[in-house]
Amino acid sequence: MTNLNRRNFLQLGAAGAGLTVLGNELLQAQEEQKPEEKTSGLLEEGDIDISARTGKQLESVLSHCFQCPACCGIRGYLEDGRVVKIEANLVHPNNRGRICARGQSGANQVYDPDRILYPLKRTGARGSGTWKRISWDDAYQEISGRLSAIRQKGHPEELVFHYGDTRSADMVERFGHAFGTPHILKSWLPMETNKAMGLKLTWGQAPDVPDVLNTRYILNFGSDMYSSHILYTSFAQRVVDARTLNGAKLVTFDPLLSNTAGRSDEWFPLKPGAEGIVALAMANYIMQEGLYDKEFLEKWTNYPVDKLVEYLQQYSADKAEEISGCDAYAIERIAKEFAYAKPAVAISGRGAYLHRNGVYTERCIALLNAVTGNIDNRGGLCLPRVIEFAQPDPVPPQPQFKNTLGHPDEFPLAWEQVPEQVFPMIKAGKQKVSAYIAYWHNPAYSHPDTNLVKAVLKNENLLPFFVAIDAYMTETAVLADIILPDTTYLERWDPESRPAMDINAYVGFRQPVIKPLGGSVPFREMCVELAKRIGDGMEQYFNYGSPEDYLKAMFNKTKGIKESGGFDKIKESTVWYSDVPDYKSYAKELTAEELDDTQVDPDNGVITKTIDGKKETRGIMMNGKAYHGFKTASGKFQIYSKELAEKGFNPLPAYEPIPDHQALKDEELVLLTFEWNVHTGSRTANCKWLAEIVHDNPVWINPETAAKHGIRDGDSVKVTSKLGSLVSKARVTEGVHPKTIAISTNCGHEEYGRIAQAKKFKSDDPDTNLIWWGKDGAGVNPNSIIPIMPDPIGGGQAWNDTVVTVTKIT
Repeated sequence: MTNLNRRNFLQLGAAGAGLTVLGNELLQAQEEQKPEEKTSGLLEEGDIDISARTGKQLESVLSHCFQCPACCGIRGYLEDGRVVKIEANLVHPNNRGRICARGQSGANQVYDPDRILYPLKRTGARGSGTWKRISWDDAYQEISGRLSAIRQKGHPEELVFHYGDTRSADMVERFGHAFGTPHILKSWLPMETNKAMGLKLTWGQAPDVPDVLNTRYILNFGSDMYSSHILYTSFAQRVVDARTLNGAKLVTFDPLLSNTAGRSDEWFPLKPGAEGIVALAMANYIMQEGLYDKEFLEKWTNYPVDKLVEYLQQYSADKAEEISGCDAYAIERIAKEFAYAKPAVAISGRGAYLHRNGVYTERCIALLNAVTGNIDNRGGLCLPRVIEFAQPDPVPPQPQFKNTLGHPDEFPLAWEQVPEQVFPMIKAGKQKVSAYIAYWHNPAYSHPDTNLVKAVLKNENLLPFFVAIDAYMTETAVLADIILPDTTYLERWDPESRPAMDINAYVGFRQPVIKPLGGSVPFREMCVELAKRIGDGMEQYFNYGSPEDYLKAMFNKTKGIKESGGFDKIKESTVWYSDVPDYKSYAKELTAEELDDTQVDPDNGVITKTIDGKKETRGIMMNGKAYHGFKTASGKFQIYSKELAEKGFNPLPAYEPIPDHQALKDEELVLLTFEWNVHTGSRTANCKWLAEIVHDNPVWINPETAAKHGIRDGDSVKVTSKLGSLVSKARVTEGVHPKTIAISTNCGHEEYGRIAQAKKFKSDDPDTNLIWWGKDGAGVNPNSIIPIMPDPIGGGQAWNDTVVTVTKIT
């Protein structure tokens, strides 16, 4: 094997052109961009990068990452028109000049040798893997013809547009509304449904933004914030700063020894699903000891303090110990520390709310912040600061049909959609579908019960016409009738505004770092062409010129941006933000402009505004003054939820036992899922640098449990649920609760290209011949054995409740 030093290692890492599954297309697309002599640069002070080969300064372009939901500000460096390095935008307010391994590997997405670069049409049965390349004109003609026929028969709702984690969602919605379909289905954050529902019922918005940078105490329930918090690097770096600069204490309750749990001051491996009762026991102790924030509870919540004290008495530390396994004395000690810390913040993560009691658990943890007054204050749990972009004129009208698949009757309270229910509903015939479009969404890999999903996608009676818009041959795209090759995030325009970590809202945009490779076309341009071909009035909503012109119109129409210099000013750094943190926004008085066209309810003082026939809370009157308040029905932080009460649920934060956990047999275990710190869901396994770091997912099993089953570290084991089984290697570790096992969700691809499948192959990229981990395989996908199990309130999937057995394979 070639001896490697830093320079030739980086040369190999920067190489990336190659062959697609259909031939030499990627190589042809790059033509003179040969990789043999390419190098990544030598980073100088500031944002200048120097070529190690020529000594000249590299060209650079500012943009935003999209390797995870955090969407950090980045700067892409080019040599001879090729991306050779990605670093951070030094002035971006969220990631503050830092990016992670995911972000640095973004070039791997562009130069994946198996990337799809031209439209494809299947030639055999669905899923047969036989394709022919077609022209864009042929693709547009067939798709627009099919969609026109649906629209002309008066049933636009029979078009289902299902999109994943994409920052082009504004265009999906625009296209869907212009077409007339309500079935614009969001699956970009299926893991967060329960959390969003809990927060919506409690303080009216989602997500939350823990101000960890300025806190003195972090009480963590099930969040691996060093690996997979939804704000990733932006969040993790502030946790590190708080601990090193503020001396903030970090305490974690989690059945799994995650990266965060392992770096905490204290870790309590509680039983899965018991996070809610631990939080309630702490709230009870704080109330009984008189350590609560009286002013916040009396003025800004909707439940009397004396009744709250009485209600919480049922949740003693002893009862919490009995259910969770956590020592009662430790629960009370931590509660006391948390109450005295000021400011402090309790955080929830996927380990806490991905259960069938997830909505309740989220409300319990939010209550713990409320009783200590740590709501939207410096160092506490803050409301999200996100600027909502205005759609350019003319704005398409709202569809006149019911969104049957997005908002099923079984979950009337669901604020966001219930993505895991889509395919069971289609299978049951609850909505006729004439055309299904999957845009950067891979449900055949990422949804629970993937075998059901695949069966529905293959069924031409249920889905007569199926289009996948993607850049790769995913487990979902392989089942499509036509595949349209989209660009990667480094080749397109998008608006960007994520929750602001420093509580000062910002906006930015993603712009192309390089031109689209091959025949790939940005999704925004696809929508324009399809709308023109469908016609019948749709085209009027897409007469905006280029994607850059569209973003310019959007930014200049959005309140606050135009006054600050508009799109052209933002283009200097691709981001604009306020320098002033906006704490306790609920307690600020409404301006005369904000009060315009509002109504005041004389009974409770809630200030509302009617928009598109719906009343929205805009504030609350108290003592003759109009405050912003919370965006809830009461205008306050809702300890008591009238919405829950009306639907027959407990209106107060409560612990609800998980039935399957209560009935566990001695040999049965609970399957936990988690994400590795170098991967994001299903979408980074094709990045060669990341795949080399993590390409397999063994079954984590406690030594006590392993001994009962005669399992040793490295043994092959079978994990079986009521849906089926999978086989992987055992990793015997103290880092998982004895009544659980754990498997990551980032491996086990059957499609998605040869790198994701751990297959060594020859291509124009010499790295593809160095896939040494192929002998161990690509891991397993646990979603195939995870049943669809919704939280009864919000409908979010209970990813951490699957009951399994584990047996050694001899």
